[in-house]
Amino acid sequence: MDGAALDGIVTMNLDLDESVAQAMEADVRLLPLLPELLADLWELGPPAEQVLAALESVGLEPGSTVLDLACGKGAVAVALAEQARVRVEGIDAFQPFLQAARALAAERGVSHRCRFEQGDIRNLLGQEEQYDAALLLSVGPVLGDYEQTLAGLRSLVRAGGYIVIEDGFLADGATNPPLAEGYAGHSEILRQLTACRDVLAREIICPTEQVRSVNRRNTDLIRQRASLLRASHPAFEKLIDEYVARQERETQILGTDVLCAIWVLRRA
Repeated sequence: MDGAALDGIVTMNLDLDESVAQAMEADVRLLPLLPELLADLWELGPPAEQVLAALESVGLEPGSTVLDLACGKGAVAVALAEQARVRVEGIDAFQPFLQAARALAAERGVSHRCRFEQGDIRNLLGQEEQYDAALLLSVGPVLGDYEQTLAGLRSLVRAGGYIVIEDGFLADGATNPPLAEGYAGHSEILRQLTACRDVLAREIICPTEQVRSVNRRNTDLIRQRASLLRASHPAFEKLIDEYVARQERETQILGTDVLCAIWVLRRA
């Protein structure tokens, strides 16, 4: 990859592009078309209501400060600002998503509680901050495994604050399913999450049929957008087809070989 996009579309900084593409499970050359491919999807990670319920269950109070890392289009951040009445700072590397997040916050009347900034979340690790909670939702291993991720995130959160991670783990009996490289079993995930002696305050294992239903619907929406983009950007046709095929394969393993969960850790 030489940094020049197909069809004359220019991409961002290559290193940051690759990180975004990894999190979005896309070829880096497809990034310029992702806003259109994902135009019908506001929640790019777990349902905002699940994250809200998880944080409310551990006593997150109104006025708390929350850092949403890789915030996407801001669905979770805005829901927290609107319903939990907390102050949220969202960081994402992809400018089109940030624009959507700001627009959503304005539409819901919570711009005064939300701030969305462009940045590389990897550069925040190790900084001394005092957020009441930090979120890392559906981002994948861009910060390393869970043990490495927690070690890096802890400095951003005050003692007694919360770190929320949403990802997946291998179901019992699943061995090396396609697209699940790097996933571990449930007990190993919990070992890594608590390696720094933080306390698992809440675990929500997402209902299997709900996960599969949401992913099927999202894949259908992506497929519809893809059919339009193939005609308008023929040079991207192969990349678009590969992206859609990956979403379809992932839908088949989520809820079967890989189970999704939200983990809330209380920082020691």
